[in-house]
Amino acid sequence: MSRPPRVAVIVPVRGAHATIQRCLESLAAQSYRDFETIVVDDSSGSGTADLIVSRFPEIRHLHVPRAGAPFLRDLGVRESSAPLLAFTEPDAYARPDWLERMVRAHDETGEAIVGAVDCFGRRWLDRAVHLCNFAKWLPAGPRREVDIVPGASVVVSRRDYDAAGGFPGERFVGEVVFSHALRARGRGIILEPSAVVEHHYAGSFGAFVGERSRGGVRYGAIQARQRRNDRLELLWWLAITALPLRLTKFLLRLVAQCRRAGRLRDLVETAPVVGLGLSASLAGEAVAYARLLASRSR
Repeated sequence: MSRPPRVAVIVPVRGAHATIQRCLESLAAQSYRDFETIVVDDSSGSGTADLIVSRFPEIRHLHVPRAGAPFLRDLGVRESSAPLLAFTEPDAYARPDWLERMVRAHDETGEAIVGAVDCFGRRWLDRAVHLCNFAKWLPAGPRREVDIVPGASVVVSRRDYDAAGGFPGERFVGEVVFSHALRARGRGIILEPSAVVEHHYAGSFGAFVGERSRGGVRYGAIQARQRRNDRLELLWWLAITALPLRLTKFLLRLVAQCRRAGRLRDLVETAPVVGLGLSASLAGEAVAYARLLASRSR
């Protein structure tokens, strides 16, 4: 009986017909070869499943319509017995040495590894969305510790994945909770800037603002739970979130991140949209705090 591949690369797919082919082509071109790709796909009626099966017969494809995003990654994990788990997204295109560099960094540190996330497109909206969502993981600077994993680029041991409870929610929420659980167990999250995927934003301006706002609401709920829904703490966080204090802090941090990555020009050219994206996220977070305070007053 042959041994399983060392790495399972898991790709959760929902409505990604426009990008999934290029994503899977980038994985097929990896210089590191001791891995399998598992696509967990809950698309329905888009032709995505047919495309994957016909063009990538070597890939393990699980078609589970209406399974729901929070379960897709975990289904992929259970399908494999590989000791290392790599996660990416169907709108991320891995450079040929991505997995090789990720596995090497894991072997050298023993920690969860996240890769850098670069911007695929050059439209103003592409760059604005990217700086709002991925500035923390731009491909620049030395290897260093970060606080949150991006779902588009992470390698973690199965042991650490299981101990942290996996990703309990879709995309941003699941990534935040998973990261907090890893760190609570004393595990590090290390950014390897040389391991790069390129993220392809295929949405609209309205979708971007809506995603930021909804993500802010969900993040506020997570933060409130961590603070045990303490009324005074919620009032404090509502105040500094509603006032421009945290927005100013985020903008200053973004300037530093863009300077390190040589992206200050992108920030200047997209500043109004970046500011709107950050404001939408903070507004959503403030809504979450206000709702919790209102419910406690009843």
